[in-house]
Amino acid sequence: MPELLERYGVREPDVGRLRRAGTVDVGGRTVTLNEVSVTRPGQRFGFVMDTRLCENVFALAEDADLLTIESTFLSSEADLARRYGHLTAAEAGRVAAESRVRTVVLTHFSQRYTEPSHTEPTRFHDEAAEVFGGDIVVARDVSRIPVPRRVRPE
Repeated sequence: MPELLERYGVREPDVGRLRRAGTVDVGGRTVTLNEVSVTRPGQRFGFVMDTRLCENVFALAEDADLLTIESTFLSSEADLARRYGHLTAAEAGRVAAESRVRTVVLTHFSQRYTEPSHTEPTRFHDEAAEVFGGDIVVARDVSRIPVPRRVRPE
């Protein structure tokens, strides 16, 4: 934390030494890394693929900043989803909502959906959005989706 480094008189190149060693001597006083820093949680990413809805799906998704999750079928084919061990878009949305996900990326769509490609993503998005109010991305081949910026704790 810059203000704590200033308060303890730690300046470059001592900042690098402090990071590496965990302590540094400044003006006859030992300053520890814990005195001038705070722990920040890292970003969380979840990846859920080729599974039925189960307890571990929710565990993998819990508090993820970005969750990439299959939504192989629409709810109208829920029986097929269960039979073949896949999720529906609505189930993917439910997982995201109940697991406090920030952004969900829907992917791994069944080839049975052959309508023009500009209409299908909307159906998957809309079904997930019925239960999840966060950001929803419908992945396409070679999509690049950034992990959302970290939210700093208050």
